[in-house]
Amino acid sequence: MNINDLIARANAGETVQLPAGEFEGPVNINKPLRLIGRNTTVWAKNGAVLDINSNGVFIEDLRVEITEGTTNDTAVSANFITSVKNVEILGSVRGFGGEDGFFDVPRTIELGDFLSDGENTFLLEVNVPEKTEVACGMREVTLSPSTLNAGRNTITLGVSGCSAGTLLYGEILFKSMFTRRIYLTGRPIPTADPARNRQIYTAPHRDDPTAPAASALPAADVISMTRTSGAGSGDLAMKRGQRVAVSDYVGTVFSIYFSCEKQRSVDVDPYVFLLDKDGRALGDSSLIFFGNELSDNGEVRYCPNDGHIEVDLVKTDFRIERIVLAYAVYAADNINNFSVVKNPRISLRTDKERISFNMDGLSSEAAVVAVELYLYKGEWKISAVGAGYNNGMARLCNSYGIDVVE
Repeated sequence: MNINDLIARANAGETVQLPAGEFEGPVNINKPLRLIGRNTTVWAKNGAVLDINSNGVFIEDLRVEITEGTTNDTAVSANFITSVKNVEILGSVRGFGGEDGFFDVPRTIELGDFLSDGENTFLLEVNVPEKTEVACGMREVTLSPSTLNAGRNTITLGVSGCSAGTLLYGEILFKSMFTRRIYLTGRPIPTADPARNRQIYTAPHRDDPTAPAASALPAADVISMTRTSGAGSGDLAMKRGQRVAVSDYVGTVFSIYFSCEKQRSVDVDPYVFLLDKDGRALGDSSLIFFGNELSDNGEVRYCPNDGHIEVDLVKTDFRIERIVLAYAVYAADNINNFSVVKNPRISLRTDKERISFNMDGLSSEAAVVAVELYLYKGEWKISAVGAGYNNGMARLCNSYGIDVVE
């Protein structure tokens, strides 16, 4: 469907109702009309995604986002007064008065380790050009103040009541004329020191943060993007369901890379589960990811520079009999999932690529189990799985005995 074609066929003053789904822009509105979505995302690699060149335009129930560039690239541009209701943006705006200024807020926040079942506080310094409401639907999280004034603000983020063995995983909404969404994650640990006003984000200092954004700044995003490994053709191209002995191809020490082609800006992150003979995690430290980079025995390491995984089977805890590698689209929903992740590919490497696995056939899954390493009669084997889950990381963590707080 082409939104511009729908607009061209509509008469002035009519309502253009968009279906659910995601649609590529840019979209040009040059007549008075109502553009109303229904769980609809309009995107473009560069701005402006929506370009409004008429009086009498009303936009409602949309997500508008830039998929490349930075959060200060223009998502919505209006040369005439435009009415807005329930529009979420990833990017900046132009032509909306005070909203045109800098919104210096992070895209994601990683709290790190903090005390479980205790009181923790974190500080965020943000810049907003207009009065803004902040809200979080998680019962374990409080925000103070809930209303920000134009300019620089300090938000105290409180976290309490998170049980050990869970993951904190949620979102915070910044609501002014438009809505901006950031994602929050952290790891409650009973032995961790309580966080006491721990600084987790500091916006750039500006003489006038309410001034229109004239330059692009890099988006603050602590979640590592998985990148292509640069691997060529390996010794073995595995098929879904195939099982081989690990020692025949990569020995006991090797790296695992993930590569793909993205149709939009999404983060795909690795998660490694260390499981016993019953397929259960030994504890919350048995999940290796961006919030817990190294396993207790050092058998698995997450490398934040490019998101690859390093494995040393010699160091494996004697209780571990399965190692499951999964990948998940961060903050997945019915728009951002593996339908926009094309040609996902696993590469196991030593001095060169030794094993590859193309995970074709994925669509609306939020997470996928890529491969499993498992012990069979004292020998480590690898199974090419490629099984997806619509319920994402919560579903996977729970199946392995790890509780997730959402």
